[in-house]
This record gives sequence, structure tokens and C-alpha cells, in this order.
Amino acid sequence: MAEFASSETETAVIYKLMIGAIVPRPIAWVSTVGADGVSNLAPFSFFNGVSHNPPTVAFSVIDRDGELKDTSRNIEAHAEFIVHIVNESLSERMNITCGDYGAHIDEFAEAGLTPVPGTVVGVPRIVEAQVAMECRVSHLLRIGNPPTTSHILGEVLYWHIADEVLTEKGRVDANALRAVGRMGGVEYTKTQDRFAIERPVIPAEDPRSVAAYRAGLAKAPLPQN
Repeated sequence: MAEFASSETETAVIYKLMIGAIVPRPIAWVSTVGADGVSNLAPFSFFNGVSHNPPTVAFSVIDRDGELKDTSRNIEAHAEFIVHIVNESLSERMNITCGDYGAHIDEFAEAGLTPVPGTVVGVPRIVEAQVAMECRVSHLLRIGNPPTTSHILGEVLYWHIADEVLTEKGRVDANALRAVGRMGGVEYTKTQDRFAIERPVIPAEDPRSVAAYRAGLAKAPLPQN
């Protein structure tokens, strides 16, 4: 087994290990607007939901050549963004927006996507995306010494979910959404091959339960020989 300290390993190696081991990663397809009014659209796979009350998502943007990427710069100027979920039908157009375009280029146009104004934020939304979350920045952290990454948290203020991916109970149907995830290198993964595991149910009267622990009735397990 390989064992080593991060502090003794090259940054580029650590990056490759992280994107290869932390898989699959959901993709935040993020739209923003710059101080000059030009729209930007880019995908980020250091992304996830981090709270439901208030609903909050977070994603990270790694600097390019020691400078902020357009998304980070735009969010500092205009603290709103929209996260779109990437599905199989949009994966090729998402990949187009990965390119190192200058700040003067509108990736919506480059990828042939249809922008419409956000409902509660001043940022355009992708019409073709089946799930979109309009967000207001709640926290922006610069990570590293010197900083190399913008970690952005945003409260989800407004939702757009296509009828065809919602069940009768108002939940997202994974089979209909067909989201894609990020792997290492240039690889992605589909989300159709899944399996289910029921969570264990521990009754309140069980001495192992949270209820028993809170009531002071729990006993520490005997040490194993």
C-alpha cells in the first residue's frame, strides 16, 4: 500500500489522486455574469449539496496560472449564480464550455445553448437543462497559502425542474434525469447502473440507539480480546 504525506508530494500529483479517487463527482454547470455584463458558463466537479435548511450548494474553482478564472471573478463582482445539472443529452455541449475561452466570450453561444433570464437572480439560465438552481452567494472562501482556489457556497433561492424528471410524489426520477458524473482524466460516468441498500433501523429501546445514549442508558461495549 502506498503511504505518503501530502506535504511531501507534488501538487499536480495530489490533484490527480483526488480526481481519480473521489469518484464519481457530480457536476455543477455554473452560469455567472461579469461586471461588464458578459455571461459565462463553465462546469466544476468539486461540487455538492451541503445543507437543506437553508438549501445550500458549494463548488470550488481552481485558479488558472495564478489568476482567478472568470467564474470566480464574476461571482466577486456579482454574487449570484445558477447551477445546472448535466445529463447525458447535454454532456457534449457541457464539454464545449470546458474550453479556455477569454472573458469576452459567451459560452452559451459557443455551445449552442439557449439562455433565458433568471427568475430571482440576474444571471441567465440554460433552457435545455432539466434541473437548475438559482443561487445567491452566502460564503466565498479563498483556500491555500497563497490562495489557489475559490470555494463558493450559495443558497438556493429558486428551482427549475422539468416535469418529465419529477415523480408523482415530487421527487427527482434518476432514470428520467440520466445525470452524468465526473471521473478522473477525461472520463465521465452515467448514473443508470445503481443498487439499493436499506439503512439499518435501530429501535429507541435498543441500548445501541441514539435515544438510549441521550437517556444515559447506553453502555460502552466490552473491549475485544
